[in-house]
Amino acid sequence: MRIIDKSAKGPFTGGMLVLITIPVLLASLLHALNMSTAYVALPNMQGNLSASPDQVGWIITSFVVASAVGTVLTGWLSMRIGRRRLFLGSIVGFTVTSLLCAGATGLGELVFMRVLQGFVSAPLLPISQAIMLDIYPRRRHGFAMSIWSMGMILGPVVGPTLGALLTEWYDWRYLFFMNLPMGLLAFVGVYLTLPDAEKGTQRLDWIGVIALIVAVICVQLMLDRGERQDWFESPEIILEAVLAALAFYILIVHCMTSDNPYLNLAILKDRNYVVGLCLIFVFGIAVFSSLFILPLFLQNVQDYPVLAAGWMVSVRGIGTMLAMIMGGVLADRVPAKFLILFGLGCVGVANIWMTYWTADVSPYDIIWVTMVSGFGMGVMWVTLTTVTFSTLMPDLRTEGAALFALIRAIGASVGTSVIVAILVRSSQVNYSELRDHINPFSEALRFSRSSAFWDLGSTSALESLRNVVVAQAETIAYLNAFTFLVAVAMAGVPFVFLLRKPST
Repeated sequence: MRIIDKSAKGPFTGGMLVLITIPVLLASLLHALNMSTAYVALPNMQGNLSASPDQVGWIITSFVVASAVGTVLTGWLSMRIGRRRLFLGSIVGFTVTSLLCAGATGLGELVFMRVLQGFVSAPLLPISQAIMLDIYPRRRHGFAMSIWSMGMILGPVVGPTLGALLTEWYDWRYLFFMNLPMGLLAFVGVYLTLPDAEKGTQRLDWIGVIALIVAVICVQLMLDRGERQDWFESPEIILEAVLAALAFYILIVHCMTSDNPYLNLAILKDRNYVVGLCLIFVFGIAVFSSLFILPLFLQNVQDYPVLAAGWMVSVRGIGTMLAMIMGGVLADRVPAKFLILFGLGCVGVANIWMTYWTADVSPYDIIWVTMVSGFGMGVMWVTLTTVTFSTLMPDLRTEGAALFALIRAIGASVGTSVIVAILVRSSQVNYSELRDHINPFSEALRFSRSSAFWDLGSTSALESLRNVVVAQAETIAYLNAFTFLVAVAMAGVPFVFLLRKPST
């Protein structure tokens, strides 16, 4: 028996809005919390599953890419079986696949289960966003997006610490076990409160859908396996690149010539929405890639224990939460362009500062830089989600939210893959170059303050020196990755000036 018996368009009283909002936010938190807990446990998973540095990234990218593929079908499934049923089914699927991930016995099995988990949980974010935009009147969309974003941001706040505690005290498998009680609570709450939305008879454009899915998967496989396969020296990488280009070509041509394409071209006539897609792609790369790289830097370079690394990463969430609290107030007083620029600036400046880090960077520097980055992330996210949908027609919101989530997921997966490639390649190149300077005739080595400990005739001294070179090579690789993130953040600045002020 449902508590609220109304259509999705309402109108709703204040009490009804609270009853609907809380379980919807809990459902969206499932997705965000699962991402942030996995990041901090990656080094532990790498050792436990005997994975190489590039392979461990598959645990993240497989989930993100599968989410992107599932998002492609979200709009159609929502129309066919109903938004409420799809939302409930997604919660159940996420909970069940979490248990399957916890029981995985090897890397291949875990990656496969993560693919299933990402696919079935894909509707959670776009549908929860569409629900919030529907139940709140247009004049309160800024407030609604701030509240909805809080559900997502609680993941980066609580997730790293919770993930670190579970990994330290128990095992990384408990990161997935904890989704069971949360999934049950979200299912019951949504079942009792969420009203039904109108169904439709929309036909699925299978040509467009298959082309998009093939393109996304091929691009991701190319990026994930490129470094291992020596990029375009490998026939596999060449084939994946050709298939991706062909699939994108088919998708574009089909959307322009078909009477009922998968991608409704009317949605691309909205300038704010199109610019928002460009910016959320930049956001996905700059923000989610840094979430991936920071725990690795702390644990692999600075030898932080997993619990300490979890606390340090959680600081980013605190900065984001502060931005969320201020976001609702600032949105009504400061133009959206300036807020997004400020958010991009914070993310860019934080990454610029990270390029000056060394293997001995102090915890204080890490904390304040991470907090600035998180604050910029929060300011940009709230404003961007509001302005992107500010001028979009109501009947295009579910489809628009799905495409918005798809582009964000693609940005996150592409960014993570590029970061892994930079780390692997830079570490190898830097180690090779630094090693060439280690010889009996090196003046830099002879006059070093530590030269007494680096007797090239001693096996133990050589091993100690090798460890120093490896550490420095890895540190430089991380600095190169931070430099890439700076360039990405700055690339988003020109798009901001294309946004227009929505009419009230």
